[in-house]
Amino acid sequence: MKRLIKRIALLTIGLWTLLPASASTIADDWALLPTPQQIQAQGGAKVNGSDFSYIIANDCEMPILFGNLDRLPRSKRKGIGISLSIDTLSTPQSSEGYILTINGKGADIKSRSQAGLMYGCITLDQLITQSQETSKAIPPMVITDYPEIDFRAVHFDTKHHLDRMDAYYTLIDRLAQWKINAVIWEVEDKLQYERRPECSAPNAISKQEMLALSRYAKDRNIDINPLVQGLGHAGFILKHHWELRENPKSDWEFCPSDPRYYDLQFDLYKDALEAMPYGKYLHIGGDEISAIGIDERCKATGKTPFELQMMWLGRICDWAKAHDRIPIFWDDMPFKYADLWWVLHGGLSDQEVERYWSTTKLDKAIDLFPKDCVYMRWLYDDPDYLAHRKIMDWYAHKDLKVMGATAASDGGSPFMPRHGSKTTHIRNFCNMAVEYGLEGIFATAWDDGSPHTETFTRGYAALGEWSWNPSVRSEEDFKKAHAQREYGLGPSETDFIEDLEASAKFFDTALIVEGRRNPAWQVVDFKLMDLPDPKQPGEWCKKYAAKLDSVRMEEVRYPLTQSKIKHAQENALRNRYTLEIYEQNNQLFHYPVTLLAALEKYDLSTDRAQRHEAIKDIQNVIAQFKDMRQNLESVYSRTRFMENPAGYIADMNHHHHLAALTPDSSWMYLYELAMINALNQWFETQTK
Repeated sequence: MKRLIKRIALLTIGLWTLLPASASTIADDWALLPTPQQIQAQGGAKVNGSDFSYIIANDCEMPILFGNLDRLPRSKRKGIGISLSIDTLSTPQSSEGYILTINGKGADIKSRSQAGLMYGCITLDQLITQSQETSKAIPPMVITDYPEIDFRAVHFDTKHHLDRMDAYYTLIDRLAQWKINAVIWEVEDKLQYERRPECSAPNAISKQEMLALSRYAKDRNIDINPLVQGLGHAGFILKHHWELRENPKSDWEFCPSDPRYYDLQFDLYKDALEAMPYGKYLHIGGDEISAIGIDERCKATGKTPFELQMMWLGRICDWAKAHDRIPIFWDDMPFKYADLWWVLHGGLSDQEVERYWSTTKLDKAIDLFPKDCVYMRWLYDDPDYLAHRKIMDWYAHKDLKVMGATAASDGGSPFMPRHGSKTTHIRNFCNMAVEYGLEGIFATAWDDGSPHTETFTRGYAALGEWSWNPSVRSEEDFKKAHAQREYGLGPSETDFIEDLEASAKFFDTALIVEGRRNPAWQVVDFKLMDLPDPKQPGEWCKKYAAKLDSVRMEEVRYPLTQSKIKHAQENALRNRYTLEIYEQNNQLFHYPVTLLAALEKYDLSTDRAQRHEAIKDIQNVIAQFKDMRQNLESVYSRTRFMENPAGYIADMNHHHHLAALTPDSSWMYLYELAMINALNQWFETQTK
């Protein structure tokens, strides 16, 4: 019902009709991304994308243009043209909505705002681009379009890495074309805090550079909002300020009872807001707190840990409101206090959820919840299940403001997102955001595993698709449209991404028997698999038979995946750099496969000559590691800095994220380097 009311409100009386059956078909045939709300086929002449000769703005400013439209002259001349105008009478009431009319006479775009004109131009450019690439004429049509969700944000997380500034500018352009309109940037120590310079990394982005990027984004209807962690996740601050720790042995949590903490936190906020002045939100963190209330300063207040948490939240919210920002707060701690977190994440049946569900504690504590705060309901799996709906219903009943947080990638997995770029979860959460009338939707992209940005841009595009129009396109149809729109490729030419996901799963634990490459699982402690014993030939293969079965599967998968990537590189019309990243990941994932295959050959050797030849093969594989690493880092480093600057101090908390374990890129090959070192020692025993 809420969704229907919103649709009626967004269009003026008389304009809305039921979505034509041809709309999704046209959107898919022309790879329009995101899918427009309404497409009406018209009679008349078609138009070729190459026929447009100019673009003009009538009594309005020219919006930011991309692609083919940006290359057109901006004055009227012979041929057919594109006309832009502001129209507040017949266009959708959404400031980002537009009406695009296209036929043999030209194209006309109307909107209430510059943002809507820009989005209409983006849709038209997609039609023109595909017409030029396929030599197919564009059929006459009228597109009436607007977003279902007003605030459509993605996450930049720079806790463990920093990209080059030109890469952020390029990414902003891509986000704009997916009709994303906000970024929440978790800056950690990668901003030069002028008031507290000790909290900044030596290579941090200056406030002037961040301000310039924020202006650039604003021109493209993207507001950059800062996320500066408070209370917890504070290692980048507390490794310098031991006096403000709640637990002297951990740099994780602040003491919320020490007034000096607030002076420091507010200084960081001030610098962040000056560097990112155009957004309306300040994300204050506040999640995953485990030690509040143990410090003598906190004990002296007589407050419970939950009261201390909410005292902190209230004070931070008051500051944000006084500085014209709406605070956003991760919402897990109240549900942990109410003993509901395990119900939410316990994989319980509906009957079990009903049995254990109780909001009594929350109801009694409701006066502690600031009303001027947005509670970010984060869930990175499928949100459409009973326990999660009960949380959403509780929020609605208490009239609290809520924003949804899904995920553009599996932040705990290095190198490759998993689960098909989380498209199912993104789509379902966007639908839920519309159903419950949430303040917006946010796609996280955690740097815990520090995957290259290019590997989760498909997740960003998915957020653009379903936050704009959640109900039309299926996940498979989205991936087809994404292949065409991002690379100019057919629907089957990017299925190598799923192949890489499968290879990455084996790669994660290929060389170990204990531990996990996932940084959320304490990767500091791991145990390598044993090496073959020449006195017991064949026993090693028996011991690791399951791994070797996977090796044989990967030996088949690797050349097929490589062939698909090469085909994509040769035929792609754009975004080839993303394909280069995928290619290097494929080489990395295959390295332990070749190493294990060589060890298997050694273990199965039946005489001295065979064993000598097998040792040479192992040594050759080890020698190839240097080239593999050099090639990968050569490609990665075109957008990313590959090591921390001199003097950088690593965080000292319990997470032990993989990307924080070494000052250079060695963390990427943690198990491979350890195995190579073990093999070099093993060789010495074989030659004695």
